[in-house]
Amino acid sequence: RKVVYATIAPVAFSGFFIFVGIMSLLTRLFGWTVPFVLHWMIVVLGLLAILVLALSGRVRKNVKYFVSTHFYVNKYEYRDEWLAFSDLLQGKLSERGVVEAMYQILRDSLYTGNIMIWLGDIQRGFRLISPDGDDGGQNNGTIPGDDPVVCYLHNAPYLYSGEDDDDPLRRSILQEKADLLETLGVVLMVPLILGNQCVGLIGLGPESTGGRYGHDDFDLLAALSSHAASALLAMQNAEKLAQAREQSAWNNLSAFVLHDIKNAATMLDLVRKNAPRHMDNPEFQKDMLECIDDALKRMAKVQTRLSVLKGEMTPDIKTVVLDDLLRSCVGGFAKKLSDIDIALECPAGLCLETDPGFICQILENLLINAREAGGAGTRVHIEVTTGSTIGIVLQDNGPGIRADLLPLSLFEPFRSARPDGSGIGLWQVRQLVEKLGGDIGVRNMADGGARFTILFPIGPAPVRG
Repeated sequence: RKVVYATIAPVAFSGFFIFVGIMSLLTRLFGWTVPFVLHWMIVVLGLLAILVLALSGRVRKNVKYFVSTHFYVNKYEYRDEWLAFSDLLQGKLSERGVVEAMYQILRDSLYTGNIMIWLGDIQRGFRLISPDGDDGGQNNGTIPGDDPVVCYLHNAPYLYSGEDDDDPLRRSILQEKADLLETLGVVLMVPLILGNQCVGLIGLGPESTGGRYGHDDFDLLAALSSHAASALLAMQNAEKLAQAREQSAWNNLSAFVLHDIKNAATMLDLVRKNAPRHMDNPEFQKDMLECIDDALKRMAKVQTRLSVLKGEMTPDIKTVVLDDLLRSCVGGFAKKLSDIDIALECPAGLCLETDPGFICQILENLLINAREAGGAGTRVHIEVTTGSTIGIVLQDNGPGIRADLLPLSLFEPFRSARPDGSGIGLWQVRQLVEKLGGDIGVRNMADGGARFTILFPIGPAPVRG
């Protein structure tokens, strides 16, 4: 098969040179003039150019289809297609990578330009995934987990509208889903299934050759689908393992937090025991008040962090003048973070319904993060924007964010851009922002530094529980 495909182009070139040789021979025999020969040479070369263009793309696929279906018992070299897909899967560490490999192998091996892949499960349904990473506008292609097509494919190797048989169930499903299949341009659907777990679906449009899908196509799709399902399930299991490790890390963090609370309680207990004997001592009174104040601050801070981590904090929404609030917060931070330069731009009199305490916590975490990333001398510019939403933009001149943490991984728990980071601060920021009904994003600037953008709705804050 490969020899046949490889000899098509050499045979074409050989025919061209043979033609040139024949023309030279005829010129000598019949005494044709050079202009006459050149004229016909140009005509023939033009025809050959048109032929070459015609043989590109669709026509080449038609030629390949004709050779595969007329000169061989099997339409495909299954071993070669399997190995090619295995090579494409090498180094793919995400579902998106597996989908890209699937699109490529299906484009290269099948004779159709319309390929669709859905991923999901029976519980959540199946979402249409685009190979270019842009899944916007694909909601009309979402298939529920209890859809008749999914139920049918859970027990059948494929669903093909061009097959003539006496299966009443298949005919009824095709009739019921005719509008959806016609909208998507799909005539063949195959499940991504391994054992009894269905992790996705493949949809194919009609063959560009005008032919019909046959058993060779079904066999190839079954082999590739099981291979892809195995890779997807392996990645899902790896993700579950990572989540279990994160939970373990959270348990360890909780142990440290509880230890701090216990220490504070121990100090208070010592004060309580010594108070009856030394209460009249002014020095003891001073130390006692400092100890109580320190313990209360420590427990309040730990309680706040634990509440945010557990998602139990409820914001106290008030109407605040944003300019006054931000200047008050930044003024307090400037004293604590005296080695960084903080600039603020905010329209005067702008009001926002929010929790002022949450806003201050958000700013504090972001400013501390900028200080730890950029070191002393870091410059942070805070700007408030208005429009359909109210935005708080913080931009620094630090080293920026690692590419593997963008755009959203930075806000996941236990993910940090610094080796010594806990990965809690920015996750806490995201929790607080979402509690206020807002959204947060981050990107690196072309001239260096990171830019955090927080967007809040105008009007009553839609508090999220």
